[in-house]
Amino acid sequence: MLGDFNDTMTVKDLLSDRDTGIGTYEGLDGEALIVDGVAYKGTADGTVVKMADTDKLAFSTVTKFDHSVKEQTITNVEDIKTLKAKLQPIVDQNKNIFYMFLAHAKFSKMHVRSCYKCAKPYPTHAEAACEQREYHYENEEGQIIAIYCPDYVEGINLPGWHFHFLSDDKTHGGHILGLSADEFTFKMNAIPEFDLVLPTDSDFGKLNLTEDLSESTNAVEGN
Repeated sequence: MLGDFNDTMTVKDLLSDRDTGIGTYEGLDGEALIVDGVAYKGTADGTVVKMADTDKLAFSTVTKFDHSVKEQTITNVEDIKTLKAKLQPIVDQNKNIFYMFLAHAKFSKMHVRSCYKCAKPYPTHAEAACEQREYHYENEEGQIIAIYCPDYVEGINLPGWHFHFLSDDKTHGGHILGLSADEFTFKMNAIPEFDLVLPTDSDFGKLNLTEDLSESTNAVEGN
């Protein structure tokens, strides 16, 4: 959020023991969409590309997804606020751990965004959002990949839900700003532990991670 978008890990290293998650690439270059052990990028021109092993990420939140968990269904999701409300009873069972969410639906409406790659000196995430591009789709089948982070990780991640979309045909996707669907099928993993890999570059060492970013975060995330 504060403007350090240097690379921290290659796609190959990231996927060595993880297969599902979201993030962004070096230079805030698009939206990372990681499913079934494959890394994709939702680009600022609205398309999706498969990433090479040597491509580098600036930030990611990933896990080895347990697909053996029970598949569930939710209905009448008219917007992101409704989706969060329907997931809240699950989160309330333990709001101090992480959750990874995988869902599939035919979306009557899907509204996504992505950003162009930034040049150094990097802007903050809020400033970079001015260069984002937004796309609207109707009657689109695809997946949601989402992470829920507890409040206490603010500063190193974004508390609450963060939703990304990837179409079934892998042609478009990005960070979700809006959606609606009559029915979702989904699986959700509760994650009670995490490994944190911090950047070692000098830019990261100069950041003030105690700054209150809630207002700018909510604006950028579309909350």
